[in-house]
Amino acid sequence: MTHRRPRVDDLPDLRTLIRPFAVASYLAIKIWKHRESEITLRLFKVGWQGDRIAFGQLCEEFERSHFAGLAVNTIRGHRTSIKHLKAFFGDCKLDGITVEMIEKYRDERRQQPTKLAPNRKIKGATVNRELECLKCLLDLACKRKYIPENPSSSVKHFNELRERPVRRMLTVEEEQRILEAAPPHLRVAIVLLTQTGGRTYSEGFSLRWDQIDLASKLIRLGNDVKTPGSSEPVPLSEYACEVLQAWNKEQASKSPYVFPSPICPDRPISTVKTAWQATLRRAGVPRFPLYTLRHVFCTRLSEVAPDAVVQRAMRHSSPETKRRYQLGMADQVRQAVERANKSAYGKGKRTTFLLRSVAGGKEQSKAVS
Repeated sequence: MTHRRPRVDDLPDLRTLIRPFAVASYLAIKIWKHRESEITLRLFKVGWQGDRIAFGQLCEEFERSHFAGLAVNTIRGHRTSIKHLKAFFGDCKLDGITVEMIEKYRDERRQQPTKLAPNRKIKGATVNRELECLKCLLDLACKRKYIPENPSSSVKHFNELRERPVRRMLTVEEEQRILEAAPPHLRVAIVLLTQTGGRTYSEGFSLRWDQIDLASKLIRLGNDVKTPGSSEPVPLSEYACEVLQAWNKEQASKSPYVFPSPICPDRPISTVKTAWQATLRRAGVPRFPLYTLRHVFCTRLSEVAPDAVVQRAMRHSSPETKRRYQLGMADQVRQAVERANKSAYGKGKRTTFLLRSVAGGKEQSKAVS
């Protein structure tokens, strides 16, 4: 058998052999670049530090970065919420905190008894404040690229309106009974809050004497307030000025605060919750929050003043905010309906109804005008 030498035409084309590898390489590079762009856009959990940072570390970072510009009461509230959050999440890594875990915390926390009344459960409003604190913590984690998204954003909160007492207007007769049953310091505070519409603690019980200008009949709260509009001077009525002058003369201690603490006069009184509830009980008035006095002030002022005056008195940034503070308004609505009836039916004219009732087996008719 003779072997002939292969010719060049008999060899396969190298381009035919290389082309599949070139196409595969091109596709691989294209997919690689696409995945790189997706990683850059944070579409994959690649390179996140949440698997190495514990929840406790995040709480410490939150305190260092946020507490410097917050009010004392706000800091106290955040620390209370963080204490309960740490008890549940512990040393859990940030990437291990899921929506299901947060919902479990919400439901279990709602079933826990209160500290002072073990037969009562934690209110939904308290759990909501803790969930809002958790959202702030995880927002910081997202901002610092520890986790790609905040799992608490999709967690549903409790409906607080079901737990709140019925909003009702305080009558003048009830106010007089409360003043008679209240201790002296609480009596002065009630008059001050109903005459100025101030917030209970930040603008009421934390008030200092150097903020009160009785000559100009103004209260200057300064810049340490809830909103920028709240720094506007608060006008004082004659009634409020007389009560404050009398209270200043009766005070034995020369404390800088209008309502000093009985234990430490150099500090304002911290709470009057127990005294307020006892006062309502002695006065025979249904229980309602002390903050409702701000609503009472807004409602009474709305009856005699235009919206611009009410907005200035309440120090709101929007005139629509007052609608959340107005209580009842039943008398105003009733008077408006009566005016509408006069316009529709005429003065002194009403429609006549025929009421039929059966008494003694006989049908009687009564005309009501």
